[in-house]
Amino acid sequence: MVRQCCRVVVAKAASVSPSEARFNPVEQQADARGPEALPKTKRLAKRREFLRVYETGRKFFSRYAVLFFAANELAHSRIGITATKKIGKANVRNRLKRWTREIYRRQRAPLGLDDRRLDIVVNVKPTAAEATFQDFRDDLGRVLRRVAQESAV
Repeated sequence: MVRQCCRVVVAKAASVSPSEARFNPVEQQADARGPEALPKTKRLAKRREFLRVYETGRKFFSRYAVLFFAANELAHSRIGITATKKIGKANVRNRLKRWTREIYRRQRAPLGLDDRRLDIVVNVKPTAAEATFQDFRDDLGRVLRRVAQESAV
């Protein structure tokens, strides 16, 4: 009985083609994101970077977020997102951060934000937890347009 089981496993293993054996789901997922992904180099990560934007930058308020922005010395803009525990549980905070990254990623080229050399920090407000994606997108898009206009001056 044990031999039959082993033969079946060996037969199945032998039937796998070499191309299927080299399949790596992580590589495929990275390829699926493609050139539209927001690279880590275009994100703020360190506390001192956030503090510099808070201290030296300007501030805009919106219904669902507060945006801070300041010039940077790099050749491109970067974004940092904060979502405090006041907003809700981790899944809600992560959803709002994903939404914010997606909205920024889609708006940065049309608004020319990459050419402006800005560091942008988005502080998501607790009221955003009940917002729909469309409302959040419209609100954040409006503030990003203001940032683009103000930074051009």
